[in-house]
Amino acid sequence: MSVVRILVVDDHEVVRAGLRTVLEDADDLSVVGEAATAEQAVARARMLRPDLVLMDVRLGEVGEVGDAGGIEACRAIRSDLPETRVLMFSSYGEREAVVASILAGAAGYVTKNVARAQLLEALRAIARGESLLDPKVTGLLLEKLKELSAKERPPDDPLSPREREVLALIARGLTNRQIAEALGISEHTARNHVTSILDKLGLSRRTEAAVYAVRLGLISEE
Repeated sequence: MSVVRILVVDDHEVVRAGLRTVLEDADDLSVVGEAATAEQAVARARMLRPDLVLMDVRLGEVGEVGDAGGIEACRAIRSDLPETRVLMFSSYGEREAVVASILAGAAGYVTKNVARAQLLEALRAIARGESLLDPKVTGLLLEKLKELSAKERPPDDPLSPREREVLALIARGLTNRQIAEALGISEHTARNHVTSILDKLGLSRRTEAAVYAVRLGLISEE
């Protein structure tokens, strides 16, 4: 069994210690390092080359949410180490922080009140190459996407009815496994649908697909 190597980044030592205990209870997860600041996070990521970074958003910085140290560290790590994936982890679920994290290259965003089992599954999903948003913050992201997206329906929609169903679930932050469960199909089939959707639309990221879903009107305005 392949073990996922994780760098834990949080400016509170007690939080890092707690996360290490939780993660190392899992046979398939291993904490290979810790960092308390954005600068340390980038330096240790370059040195350790972890599979995944669990990154606090704020890291003690004061200022605009979008300028939080964790987000800047995420951007630097993703630029230097594109194979290393980042899961943002925060006490806060502000819309701007969620959007800034995704734009910085994070593969997901969960809040710190997430259950232990959900955190472990989120890390495994990210390690498998999936993208993930805590349901608590998905709505915040969609609100921002609605602001950024064009109001009109894009012309010449190339997607099949099934692909449109999958696209709507992608936009709600579901993983391939969750999409498969929701539609009663295999995870392999769900993954193929996602790949086909991105290829047909000329997109590379699920967040870009979410914008398209909003423009198609697949996401409720509620």
